[in-house]
Amino acid sequence: MDTVILIISFIFFAIIILSYTIEKLDFVAIALICCFICATIAGISLGLNIDNFVNYIEWEVIIIVMSMSVLTKIAEDSNILEYLAVQLFKFSKGNQRVFFYLICVITTLLAGVISDIVVVLIIAPVVIRLCHFLKIRAGTYLMGMTICINIGSIITPFSSGENIIISNEFKLDTLYFIQNYWIFSFILLFVTIYLLDRFYLRKEPKIEEIQKKFVIELIDSDVMIKNKKMFYVNGIGIIVTIVCFAILPNLYLTAMISTMILVIVNKRFTKKNMSQLLRVVEWEIIFFFISLYIVVGCLLEAGFEELFASIPFNALTPLVLSLIILIMVSGVSGAIANTPTALIFNKIIGILILPIAMGGEFGFASTPLLFAFIIGINLGGNFLVQGAACDMMTLKIAKDSGVENLGYKRLAKNGALFALIHIGLSMIYILFLTLIMMFIG
Repeated sequence: MDTVILIISFIFFAIIILSYTIEKLDFVAIALICCFICATIAGISLGLNIDNFVNYIEWEVIIIVMSMSVLTKIAEDSNILEYLAVQLFKFSKGNQRVFFYLICVITTLLAGVISDIVVVLIIAPVVIRLCHFLKIRAGTYLMGMTICINIGSIITPFSSGENIIISNEFKLDTLYFIQNYWIFSFILLFVTIYLLDRFYLRKEPKIEEIQKKFVIELIDSDVMIKNKKMFYVNGIGIIVTIVCFAILPNLYLTAMISTMILVIVNKRFTKKNMSQLLRVVEWEIIFFFISLYIVVGCLLEAGFEELFASIPFNALTPLVLSLIILIMVSGVSGAIANTPTALIFNKIIGILILPIAMGGEFGFASTPLLFAFIIGINLGGNFLVQGAACDMMTLKIAKDSGVENLGYKRLAKNGALFALIHIGLSMIYILFLTLIMMFIG
């Protein structure tokens, strides 16, 4: 273990994280500078070449992120989400409780497939317009939507950048998420919706019957579809892609092939070729990922794994260790970006769950620790509004649209409250998982 290089790598890692949290800084440029300098110092000191560092970049993750960016753009251009929002209102027949429940459930499911920010960007303005026509306040609907959306990030391995990173590291597929997260996710979702209904929605003024009938007759979801053939083709294509994610093992191949097919099909509708669609890819996030992978590679080359292997984790029970991971990851992801948290804790969790028969030091059961890791990193961000990008986007849209009953203070207070509830329920579920593992063992 090279202590000096380890410390230097940690310093550069910290600088990258800080640059991401300060809005005025160009975090991509800073991340790239830091990774080059850190890799140069580590390479010269440890006798490494560029191939050593390039091998640490998880190209499968990069491919999935690129593919999902293009897929999200295709869904956005097809007006699928706007159509869904209006159809939900018509299906609810103007019943505000039914509409509230449907919006929360559908946006949660959508956030499991595409970016949560895109869901907010498209659905939130539609909800605001509907509430305006109904002469009711939109704040409670938006707050419920954004709190529930974060739950959607734990139902698939491709719902967020951090899930993609974790799933790729530990080879977790969609079936694994279905088996280990869906029961808890939907329990969490319906508990959340019930509490939001019980303590917030019921205090809102009721929709007047005459206004309800007027809006139902006024809105026409078909008007939102610019090109019906494009809408149906892409809708079917996205559904097939989701099914393929569930049944095929290689997420990156599924994502890339499905996206390329949809790009070719959509050329006849939008006249956009691949080079044009590549402009919507979140290149800043991709280069940020690459920079972090290289700096984490420097940490590993300097002996990061040896450092953690020397800590006496064996003194802890699986339950206590899982709870510590949950609390630590929740706190860190609430304070800093989720992506660096995922990368650094990937290595820690990997050390803890590596079987002793394969040279591991501890050999803890993987299920409770991975559950604590994934739940903590996806739901911990809600402790602070700044920790969840979709919360910030919801606030911006609400402010720009003049929504009077959703400000920073209300969302921060209730977001933190529900984060505590979610983490508390997660602790109970971890206890349940640990007991099952002990019984099986």
